[in-house]
Order: sequence, then C-alpha cells, then structure tokens
Amino acid sequence: MIYVPAIDRGRPSTMEIALTVPRHSHTVLRYSFDKGFLKYTEHPPDANRGFNIGPAIVSYVVDSTPDSGLEQAPLYCTSSNNRVSNGACVVRVYSELFLANLATPDFSMPYNVITFTCTILALFFGRIFNLLTRDFAILDVEKEEAKSTKTE
Repeated sequence: MIYVPAIDRGRPSTMEIALTVPRHSHTVLRYSFDKGFLKYTEHPPDANRGFNIGPAIVSYVVDSTPDSGLEQAPLYCTSSNNRVSNGACVVRVYSELFLANLATPDFSMPYNVITFTCTILALFFGRIFNLLTRDFAILDVEKEEAKSTKTE
C-alpha cells in the first residue's frame, strides 16, 4: 500500500493498494475524508452545487493466454498499449465523480458590511457637517420679549 497525504492547496491525497482478489469474490474499499474550509476566493461560481472529487481508478490484469479459459482475447486487450508480459493485459476502470457538499459561506456578508459602514459614515459626516456650517448665536430671552412688547 502506498499513501501520499494531501497538501492543502497543493496536491490531493493518493492511495495505491495492490490486492490479489480471487475470482467471483466481492471487495469493498472505503476511504473517509474530512471536509475542509476554503477561502472565499477558492469557491466556484456556483458554490451551492458542491465540489467534484475525482474518480477512483481501478487497474487489474486479465490473463488472455490460450490456456486462461477465454475463447478469444477481450476487446480491450487487443491494443498493444494494454499488453503486459505473458499475453496478459491491464484494464483500467474509472468510477463516477463524487459530488461533495462543503460549508458554503454567506457571500452577501461583504455587501451587508459595506452598506452598514457607509450608513454609519454618512450619519457621522452629516452631523459634523451640520455642526461646522451652522451659525450659532446666543439669544437673550428678556431682550427679545421686551422688543416684541414694544412693537405691539
């Protein structure tokens, strides 16, 4: 068994297992992994869809020699690329992609923060501008009342 652990944002993990499986047997391999958190820039355009995890690749050797019990070589063994020694050929089978759902951040949060911050700054600027441009004067209430009574 060869296992190469993953490096964050560098390479995926790889596991190679060499098994000898008898004919008509059933083998189950399970691989568990932890969901990680991504940076907001690493999410795809539709982050709610999930992330594709690559397929598993299973390679096995088929004996296609005349004494193997096969009447003729299988179609996938006709290529010279798949041949190995003694008339056997290597067959690769790919599993389906796996769609993993990871934690999805709230992408509207930056908008909410910017809106809230701009509102606070506008209120602060409005108050300061109002204080700087307003003309303040001291009123004497007794003089004002005396003026208003004289004019009547």
